[in-house]
Amino acid sequence: MHKEFPSEFSSVPPDVIGTVSSDPFLSKLSHVDNVARVSGGVAHHVYQITSDGRRYYLKIRGNTFAQIPEISCDPDDIVNEYDALILFGTISPENFPRVLSFNTDKSYLVLSDAIPDGELLEKLFLEGKVTPDIMLCLGASLKKIHSMSYYSHDSDLRSGGDTAHYEKKLRDRFGYRHNPVLDEMIDDLRREKRQLILGDVAPKNVGVNNKGDLFIFFDLEDAHRGNAIFDYGYLIGHILLHTFTSPEDAIEDIKAFCKGYSSDQFDEETVRKIALGIMLYRLGSIVPYQTNLTSDQKLAVQRRVEGVLSKELVLRPWAEIVSVLKYGEN
Repeated sequence: MHKEFPSEFSSVPPDVIGTVSSDPFLSKLSHVDNVARVSGGVAHHVYQITSDGRRYYLKIRGNTFAQIPEISCDPDDIVNEYDALILFGTISPENFPRVLSFNTDKSYLVLSDAIPDGELLEKLFLEGKVTPDIMLCLGASLKKIHSMSYYSHDSDLRSGGDTAHYEKKLRDRFGYRHNPVLDEMIDDLRREKRQLILGDVAPKNVGVNNKGDLFIFFDLEDAHRGNAIFDYGYLIGHILLHTFTSPEDAIEDIKAFCKGYSSDQFDEETVRKIALGIMLYRLGSIVPYQTNLTSDQKLAVQRRVEGVLSKELVLRPWAEIVSVLKYGEN
């Protein structure tokens, strides 16, 4: 069955319209109200399809990053995200979008709306609407997912194994800085237990319902058998990034997240190094990440983060670290 589309869809690439009209799921929709490109997709080309008030998402993986053409990628890797969505969706269906259609030959997924009655966590951070209660629930949600994946899946996600991807993530997130403290941390992580993790729990990849007590995790192409402490510290790094300019909020949000996760099993020094390393990555990477900081402010904060790492202030209380990040050190 092939649908006919009105002329206002002419700005959408013909191959995308062809996919919408021929896909086994999308072609059965009674009609399509709109097809629009989603601006947030960095690696993938993402389109929102609206029908009868419902939203669906078409995610296409090409030979290069959608927003950064100079970065190449393998279209066949979309099978890794498909496998991750199926696996995580089986163990905790309320926390992940449903796969409605999957085409290996054309390297695309059709997904359900991850946040039909909520917002992106990123948007809440940028608008200053995140509360400790939301962070408490987020920590508890991540802990639940980690616990369920630990007991339900003990093998690599990728058919060729996850070790190469694991090493690439450590190199791309931390190793590229050639920072001796982060390099030592990488060695420590390699000695940690490994399990299936989400791999990119950035606020831009997390939806929150309007009550602030249900979280949907998506963009799972980086899911792999790695370190649970990585996901945990990764999220704290993003909490810091979005809140350090308001120290009281930063401390309250971090404390609430940690309480929700009940993270007694993690080494606190390693957690802080991961969090600070992720701040450096987001502030200085070619991969765009939205914050309320100017370019000059990003450079200044990177210097402060490196100062915290070089002087081993990571052992100090969070309040002292946040103060250094905002005001610098005399």
